[in-house]
Amino acid sequence: MNPENPRSPDQEDPGNPSQPPGVFLGTFQKIEFYLDFSWFFIAALVIYSLSTFLFPQEIKGLEPAAYIIMGTVSTILFFLSILLHELGHSLVSQRCGIPVPRITLLFIGGIAEISREPEDPKTELKIAVAGPAVSLILVVLYYLIARGCSLLSFPEGQAVFNWLSQVNLLLVIFNAIPGYPLDGGRVLRALLWMRNGKFRRATFVTSRIGVFFSWLLIGLGIMVVLGGEWGQGLIFLIIGIFLKSAAENGYAQALSKEILDGVGVIDLMTRAPICIPAHLPLNFAVDDYFLTHHHVAYPVTEEDGRFRGLLRLEFLKNIPREKWPYTNVGDVAEANDGQLCIPAATSASNALRILLAAGQGRLGVVDDAQKLIGIITRHDLLHFIRIHTELEE
Repeated sequence: MNPENPRSPDQEDPGNPSQPPGVFLGTFQKIEFYLDFSWFFIAALVIYSLSTFLFPQEIKGLEPAAYIIMGTVSTILFFLSILLHELGHSLVSQRCGIPVPRITLLFIGGIAEISREPEDPKTELKIAVAGPAVSLILVVLYYLIARGCSLLSFPEGQAVFNWLSQVNLLLVIFNAIPGYPLDGGRVLRALLWMRNGKFRRATFVTSRIGVFFSWLLIGLGIMVVLGGEWGQGLIFLIIGIFLKSAAENGYAQALSKEILDGVGVIDLMTRAPICIPAHLPLNFAVDDYFLTHHHVAYPVTEEDGRFRGLLRLEFLKNIPREKWPYTNVGDVAEANDGQLCIPAATSASNALRILLAAGQGRLGVVDDAQKLIGIITRHDLLHFIRIHTELEE
C-alpha cells in the first residue's frame, strides 16, 4: 500500500509542525524513517498469531520459545518488506525530482510522505509500480531462501520464508486493486490521466473505486465480527475505514490542486487585519480585542509591523489571570505560534497544505522583511474552492 501523504516542502512549511509521533529509526538518502506507536500493538498481535497458531500447526513438537523466535523473526522481516516496498516508491519519487521527507510504519502498513503530487502521468506511473516491483522481487527471494532451507533440512527456516513469500505475494495482489490510494489505483490514475490529460477526472474515477472497495472491506469486517472472529474482523474494518478516508482525501487534494493552481495567497488573504501590539499586556488584549471584536485569534506585531505570532484565545487559559497585567502578548504569541507564517509568494495550494498539516485555522502572511501584510485562513481557501466547484456544476 502506498497511501502517500503530500505535504509542502520544508522551505514552505514553517516550523515543520507536522512532525510525527513515533520512534525515529534513522535516515537513508535524506529520507527519515519512523515507527508509529501503533506498530508495536500490531507487531505483538502478529507475533502472537504466528507463534501460537500458524507455526505450531506446520511444525509440531518444538519448544514454545522456538515458535516465539520464528514468529518474531517473521514479523520483523515482514515489516522490513513493507519498508522496502515504500522505499521503492520513495527512491523513484526522489529520482523524478519529488522529495520524500519521511516514511512511517503504521499498524496498517507503511506511508511514504511525498512533498507534492507528480506533475505528469509518466512520473505517477513510475512511482506507482516501483513498490510492487520491490515486493515481487522479495516474493522470489523469500521463496528461493525457503527452498534452500528445505534442501538443508531446516524446517523452521523453510516455514518462516514460505510465509514471508506468501504474505508478500498477497501484498502485491491487494495493492493491485485499481482503487486509489492503492498502487493499482495509482497505476490506473496514471493511465487515465495519460489518456485524457485530466488529472482531476482520473483521480475522481480511481477514488470512487477505492471508496467502493473500502465499503466492501467494512462490510466484510462486520460479517466476520458477527461470525465471532473479532480480531480479523476488526482488522478489515480498520483498513476499510482508513482506505475510505484516504480515497476521499485524495480526490479533495486533486480538486484543490486544480482550482488553486496559479493562485497565490496574496490574491485570497485578508489585508490589513486587526493586529495587537506586541507590547500590550494580556489583560488589555482581552478587554480591547477578544471581548470587543469577538475573534478567537489575532496577529501580534511590533511597532515596525514585524510579525511576532498569532495570539489565540486558548493560550490565555494556560496563564493565571493575576499574571495577565505583567505578561505582554508578543512573548506569548511568539512562544506558542511564532513560526506559523508564510511568505507572500507562497501559492494558495501550499498554504492549504500547511494549514491542514499544522491543524490550524489561519496563517500570517509576511513580506521579505517579516512584516505582516495579511492573514490567510483555511475558510478563505475552502470557500474559494467551494465557489469554483459550484460554478462548474
